[in-house]
Amino acid sequence: MATTNQQAAKDIVKFFFTVFLSVNLIIQVPQAIVSVVFVDIITQLFSAAGYVFYFLGGAYILFMAAKSFKAGWTDSPLQLSFVNLLMIMLLSPKIWILFPSGAVIANQLNLGLMVNAGIYAFIMFSVSSILFYFYVLIGKIGQKLLKDNFSYLVTFLLGIFAMFLFIQGFKLIL
Repeated sequence: MATTNQQAAKDIVKFFFTVFLSVNLIIQVPQAIVSVVFVDIITQLFSAAGYVFYFLGGAYILFMAAKSFKAGWTDSPLQLSFVNLLMIMLLSPKIWILFPSGAVIANQLNLGLMVNAGIYAFIMFSVSSILFYFYVLIGKIGQKLLKDNFSYLVTFLLGIFAMFLFIQGFKLIL
């Protein structure tokens, strides 16, 4: 949100079509497939341990919410570029912790490992592409409305997502 907040709408749209979609295909599609295979192997080895991924993801998101609450708002020095986005998607612990949470659901399709992985990868690609627009929009509106209190919005959104992950984890246990 901080990086796109300083950009004009035209530049964001150009970035989305020239950079975001290609990086999304190169990084997130393989991440989704690896996550489904990884979760399948883990759940076969350790029974119904898939719920652990929900709790790990939820705990990490709560950690991020606490960090964003304390951080306040500063302009991001990060530039919108192919390499920067590639590195964020490849090295982000948030992605690598959260992808297995969705992979647990994908494996419940029982359509075969690679079909489950393909469906999950397609859904993740589609959802992340659509959410890019909303993420930018929320960032721009939130920054204008909340000014120096923007970190509260980020904390709130992360908190809601963490609660969703915890609820899903508890559903698997019960």
